[in-house]
Amino acid sequence: MFDVVRNHKRIIPFFLLLITALFSLWNGVVAAADAASELVPQCGGPFMLCGYVEKDSKEERIPRRFEVAKPFSEGLAAVRVDGRYGYIDTSGKAVIPPRFQDAGPFAGNYAEILMQDAVGIINRSGELVVAPGVFERIIPFHGDAFIAKPFPEGRRQKLRDARLEAIADPAALSSYNDSGIFHAQKGWLTERNLKFEFFDKPERGLIWAGTKNENYSDIYGLMRADGTWQVTPRYGSVQRLRGTLAIVESARDFSLPPEQRDDALRRGAVDRDGNLVIPLKFPFLSFGRGEYGFTMDAAPDDSSGARGGGGEAIVRPDGSLLANRYFDKVEFGEDGKLPRGRIGTTWYSIEPDGRMIPDRPDAEKLLLECPGGLRVVERGETVEFHRPGKYRSVGPFDKGYFTRSDCSDPFPVKRDGKWFMVSADGSVLGGRNGFENTYSFSGESHTAVKIDGKWGIIDRSGAFTVQPIFDMLRPAGKGSFTVNERTAPYWIDAYGKRVENPPKGSPLEERTLTCPGGLRFFEKAGLWGLQDIDGKTAIAPRFRALSCFGGGVAWVAAPDGKAWCPIGPDGQRRDATECQENYYPYRWTESSPESFSADPYESSVLWNRAWLDYQAGKRAEPPGWVGRFRR
Repeated sequence: MFDVVRNHKRIIPFFLLLITALFSLWNGVVAAADAASELVPQCGGPFMLCGYVEKDSKEERIPRRFEVAKPFSEGLAAVRVDGRYGYIDTSGKAVIPPRFQDAGPFAGNYAEILMQDAVGIINRSGELVVAPGVFERIIPFHGDAFIAKPFPEGRRQKLRDARLEAIADPAALSSYNDSGIFHAQKGWLTERNLKFEFFDKPERGLIWAGTKNENYSDIYGLMRADGTWQVTPRYGSVQRLRGTLAIVESARDFSLPPEQRDDALRRGAVDRDGNLVIPLKFPFLSFGRGEYGFTMDAAPDDSSGARGGGGEAIVRPDGSLLANRYFDKVEFGEDGKLPRGRIGTTWYSIEPDGRMIPDRPDAEKLLLECPGGLRVVERGETVEFHRPGKYRSVGPFDKGYFTRSDCSDPFPVKRDGKWFMVSADGSVLGGRNGFENTYSFSGESHTAVKIDGKWGIIDRSGAFTVQPIFDMLRPAGKGSFTVNERTAPYWIDAYGKRVENPPKGSPLEERTLTCPGGLRFFEKAGLWGLQDIDGKTAIAPRFRALSCFGGGVAWVAAPDGKAWCPIGPDGQRRDATECQENYYPYRWTESSPESFSADPYESSVLWNRAWLDYQAGKRAEPPGWVGRFRR
């Protein structure tokens, strides 16, 4: 091209204009991508609508006007308006009008959408590239290639409540023997009997693909976007790439007796091109710790329990062991510090060349130094607290249970199976025997602790303001506590006085007549509506029952209806979202709601009315849940 330009000077201006235009276009794409990476969804307000703020500053960039706002990808984000999904750019401008039931993120030039209860593929102009109903799932992968899951032979079915996953997690297509790679122009590139797992960024065009071996056991290889193998199937288990390595595990050896097959499995690691750089030789291997990996072999090698030839080890990226040995315990350095290993009671810092530098017998490691003078130090397998001033030691406590990295609130610590709390002045709450269990103060003046199987309340000096007499007790915020929440819940203050209406702004108040966004239920002539914080009607009281707003809609049971239907902030029915047979404000795990009628719809309406009456103080007990737990 440059020879042509050099010999035809008259067309140089055209090429300059073209190149300038291309650079402008590219810079625009990069700027859009950079802007998108800084914008994150944020929802709130009385109707829980969503917009976007800058990730770091939290400054609003796109106002809250969407029912649902999904993360940006490739400069576009899926948003829901009046029950339908479309896409906006980073300025908030609608670039693909809302017409989909659901919409996934863009990967390259394509995104998976749901319409007519079936998934399809659109391009960046919003045009259908793969019509809905052809595949059960189809996810953009690389270029014009997709991870696709066809419908079972001879059957087409509609999807309900489809959750469109990003290609970053193709586990959505990991069903056995029924997926493959489909090309927009060429059709199927592989057999439709594969199972996929994430390997690397989609733009690299590599993905783990699993098939079945002769024993009908999963076996994985690394597949290219054109359907050919980068690494033929050989591994029984695989993981995604972390840094420069991905962990792989050997396939199960069926020539061994069944009881020996799991013990015979070995792990190694491949590089970003699938080359096996750490042989399959470790019973366990993890590389989530930066430069070094972790492995272990828990079998003691002598009667004393010392694990000089077993235990835990630090693995280099080439698969060799740092210091060429196993330790009783290892720790990985943070902020550039050396990894450490313990043999018996002695800890060693380990140089990159494997040299082991033992700690001095009296060595201590400073963990925290608080503004008031309290110091927290590590000494061997324990932590000690040094009081301000003369640094008199308080402790020792078990190192394994110390997880704090800041100086707020008393420190929860454990010793001999009991919990204690150490205050900023070095005083220890819990006396000699400690607590069986405890909650943190979390900025409050009181908290709940457990002694001899019962819960009570202490202040920051450790004195009981409520003696331990309760089977269940937990902090609920703003100085209040929930009592017996699984049976007949009620609330008390820090001194044991019954609290009928939890303090304004506490989590308990949000679970009464006030919704998370600030709207509050109110009743008139037996029908319910919602008011704002000033008492102005937001939703007129014309429903037998209704919910708080979430995702820009509330669920309502109209007096003349037979189903729960969604309404918007204007109180009008959202036709794009289907009605449902029942609705409950929360779910209790492994339980079913108390029945009020043989008709499921009527029972749910009566249950919700009982719940609202309970929150309003018109009913002594809340409606219940029947199952493993009862309310």
